[in-house]
Amino acid sequence: MTDAARPVTTPSDIRAAQDRATEATAHVIALDSAQRSAELDHGDEFASALRQCKRLIWTAAAFSGGVNLLFLASPIYLTEVYNRVIPSGSIPTLVSLSIGLLLALATMAVFDAVRGRILIRAAARLDRILAHRAFQAIIELSARNGATSSNANMLRDLDQFRSVLAGPGAQFFFDVPWMPLFLIVLFLINPVLGAVGLFGAVTLLAMAVFNNRVTRDSAESAQEAATRSYRFTDAVARYAGPVRAMGMEDALSVHWHVDRDTMMRRQAEGSDRGADMASAIKFLRLVLQSAMIGIGGYLVVQGSMLPASIFAANVLLGRALAPLEIAVTGWRAIGNAVSAGRRVQKSLSQAPQRETKVELPARDVAIHLEKVSYVPPGAKQPALRSVDLDIAAGEIVGIVGPSGAGKTTLARLLVAVTSPTQGRCTIGGVEGRHWTPENLAKTVGYLPQTVGLFPGTIRENIARFTRASDEEVVEAATRANVHDMIMAFPDGYETKVDEGGSGLSGGQRQRIGLARAMFGSPRLLVLDEPNAHLDADGEEALAAALATLKAEGSTIVLIAHRLNPIAHVDRVIVLCKGELQLDGPRTHVFRKVKTELIRSVAREPVSQPVEAV
Repeated sequence: MTDAARPVTTPSDIRAAQDRATEATAHVIALDSAQRSAELDHGDEFASALRQCKRLIWTAAAFSGGVNLLFLASPIYLTEVYNRVIPSGSIPTLVSLSIGLLLALATMAVFDAVRGRILIRAAARLDRILAHRAFQAIIELSARNGATSSNANMLRDLDQFRSVLAGPGAQFFFDVPWMPLFLIVLFLINPVLGAVGLFGAVTLLAMAVFNNRVTRDSAESAQEAATRSYRFTDAVARYAGPVRAMGMEDALSVHWHVDRDTMMRRQAEGSDRGADMASAIKFLRLVLQSAMIGIGGYLVVQGSMLPASIFAANVLLGRALAPLEIAVTGWRAIGNAVSAGRRVQKSLSQAPQRETKVELPARDVAIHLEKVSYVPPGAKQPALRSVDLDIAAGEIVGIVGPSGAGKTTLARLLVAVTSPTQGRCTIGGVEGRHWTPENLAKTVGYLPQTVGLFPGTIRENIARFTRASDEEVVEAATRANVHDMIMAFPDGYETKVDEGGSGLSGGQRQRIGLARAMFGSPRLLVLDEPNAHLDADGEEALAAALATLKAEGSTIVLIAHRLNPIAHVDRVIVLCKGELQLDGPRTHVFRKVKTELIRSVAREPVSQPVEAV
């Protein structure tokens, strides 16, 4: 095999192909984002997205009109065969009518297929407009309210609404407006038959409303119990180690079965009522069709109409009632889709798109907090209380304090993960709410307590899933002193990482997270407990990385319980119960804190009495 014909199998070639695909995807997303910014009504993005699909929806409605009008060909064919062909015995007339019917039915089938394709494209367009925004809103709401599965449900809600828009449920809305046409034709055939059809339509509509009312509570209760059960199962699976180690399986299964049994019981109740209603609908439909034939036969005997009209009326009745039968059996799915759309609408309104595009300074990343307070969602007590703080560009600051002091909350505010409940927090002179992802990527590095690696390779995680060069990735790993550790893996930088970094030790995850934070030489670096899982080698690597950053003039905020990294800072801030207790040079603060461990890392001997914080 020649070199030209040899397949591309090397990791570099595969990565190059992946980068080209990623670049194309990023280009499409960028174009879509620009279009959304120009076209979406930021007051109600969901309604605006639906309006952008309006042309496709109206086109589908037009084809629905064609489908319903062409359906009249069948009863007309029946009538003509009985009234013209059979009495005359004309075979050419029968052939002509049959060809006409075949053409009408073929056209109707084409129109029906085109309508389905148009609705699929309308749903796809809605997804292109809103999926990216929903993803952004999930990140925004999770950062603000905490990571919960309810935030991720927004995409499931969008998919549920989209699937109904593209499925048979949407056709109900297009066919219902044509019901009066078939009822009018029934009235034209004979007013009595029209009255039978109208009675059937009203009865089925009443059954649809009644079915929704009697099954709604059971369906909602079952859904709530199922959601609780799934969340509990996810939590147990996530912490399976402690569960097995402490023998908690049986006790947890008892708790799990409460919601599971509730779900099954309520689903059974709703299914029983649904089955009863389905049987009642089938009974009513058969009664109406039989009544149409019986009443039609009576009218024929009385000479009020022709025999062919019986069959034509039966066909028209079935078509008139078809949308309502779909409504009765699929009302819950349609209602759930509408509810899902409203939840997406509400979530998007809670996380509006950021419109301000501010070019932040490349060097001066000073931090200023003015009377900042923060109350976590659902909490009654603030995590931070009226904090005033200034951190100069290029300064290295350590933040210490007991658990629950508000250190992590302060770190999240400093990197614009969340916004203060009260007060003002600026980074580089700009409030966090004005920061864009592009500015954050160029300026901020953040290592949280839970590192949070994502499914992919080590290289992709360090590069923050951007189209970075190998040199940039290796440089970040080298600056974080983690390059040698990565190269010790069999696949090096191409080592696969599962969700959360499973398969790696806590220290390995933390050091890779540090490399990710240092990627791109950020001017602001916030490290929350960076040495929590590190061994002696990791501690040395962290110390060397901090020294490198300090020499480069980066602004560093270091949060720690263990105090080894604090020896590298110039200034220490002590938080307690959400309030700033002490702030000053390291040795000055250490003298005032009654902790032997802190005193041991102070460079100058303690020469004055120790004061309690």
